Amino acid sequence: MRIHKIIPLLTVVVFVLLHVFAYPGTRFSNDSYRYARSAYEFLGDPYRKAQDKALRAYCADTAAMLQRNRMLHQIEFRAPVRSYEFQDCLTEHADGLNPSNSRYEALFHARLAYPLVAAPFVRLLGAKAGLTAVALGFTALGGLLVLVLLRALRAPPPVAWLGQCLYYVTPIGLWGSRPMTEGPMIALMVAMLLGAVWLCQGRRVAGALLSVGAFALGFAVKYSSFALVGPCLVAASALALMFVPQARHKGTRCLLIVSLFESLVAFAMSRALRLPGLEDSLQDTFSLHWTYAEVADPWRRLARLDVNYWWQWLQGEALAPSLLFLLALGVWGAMSRSVPIALCLIAVGGTGLLTSVAHPVAMEGDRLYVQVWLIVVVGLPLLVERLRRSGGAPGAPPVRSDPLLKSKGRRRRTARLERLPPTSRLEGVDMRPDTHPG
Repeated sequence: MRIHKIIPLLTVVVFVLLHVFAYPGTRFSNDSYRYARSAYEFLGDPYRKAQDKALRAYCADTAAMLQRNRMLHQIEFRAPVRSYEFQDCLTEHADGLNPSNSRYEALFHARLAYPLVAAPFVRLLGAKAGLTAVALGFTALGGLLVLVLLRALRAPPPVAWLGQCLYYVTPIGLWGSRPMTEGPMIALMVAMLLGAVWLCQGRRVAGALLSVGAFALGFAVKYSSFALVGPCLVAASALALMFVPQARHKGTRCLLIVSLFESLVAFAMSRALRLPGLEDSLQDTFSLHWTYAEVADPWRRLARLDVNYWWQWLQGEALAPSLLFLLALGVWGAMSRSVPIALCLIAVGGTGLLTSVAHPVAMEGDRLYVQVWLIVVVGLPLLVERLRRSGGAPGAPPVRSDPLLKSKGRRRRTARLERLPPTSRLEGVDMRPDTHPG
């Protein structure tokens, strides 16, 4: 087996081992408790028993976290372990964790896929370990999908491997390995992005199947996030068709049709299943999960809170603008490689910013917009490759921007058409030979 095939697998092993080592420091949150309860219900437990098992997992993790905090306290680090904290937690939350409002519970009842997939692992490993194993597995898979995506963009193996590593070391790896839906959600968004790349390259059947399959599973994982991906990709493909002449081909049109289909399905399923919508989400935010009365003007409050949130967010970023700097480099790298694919990348990553705009909650900001890091993960390696080739040895092929990336079959046809007289070529199609390796 070639070394460039072994290294990505070794990288996955290292990533998993690091998170196994860090596992005691991960938090079994209020959300995790609800996913664990659903997993136990899928395993056949009645609601009350499932709730009790999930609560015991939450209280055990809470007691362990309190002990970890004491171990770092300069006065209490030598104090004995407090064995009563676990039982106190069970007593305090005997009726389950708050909030217990039915409208808040409905937000989690609609996210069936994650606890369903995790249920066998929860039975085998326990609530926290089982949920974490599934999230970690999806995150490991997401890194490999980034590798495949960059290879599809004709990045050489070391550059594609760089993208896989960035996926693991950015906040995607942090949030994706916790017992919540971020791991499956982001991995499935990468799969949709890979499907968009294949469609732009003319691989219509494979691209459409991958995109629709990832969307269907993602909608069952976290429907609110995937309801945004379809319209964003519709906008990206429409912009490519309007402003990039070389992108006016069947693949881009197929991407527009597939994305429009996904958007309509998301809307129809949300209405048919009566899933909580944006209005419910706003009331959830401004009533603090319905522990306070609902507000009469949620949209006006959202606009005012967004102004406060993003102004202070920009002030914080100005002190150490690493994310903004890396995003600029990622967009530059993607645009220099292919404008249509850069638009798709910005569309998928931009769903994180849209989520934060709809939920400007400062305490959870970096989790809510975590998928924006996909722009860095994919775009930065492409920029590295472009700069590497720009400063390469004399006589190396010049670096150029590819508005349209074609499949292998089309590249062979392109090579034949290059030998034809100019008048015999198809107008408006990029017929230049590929100068990129891979």
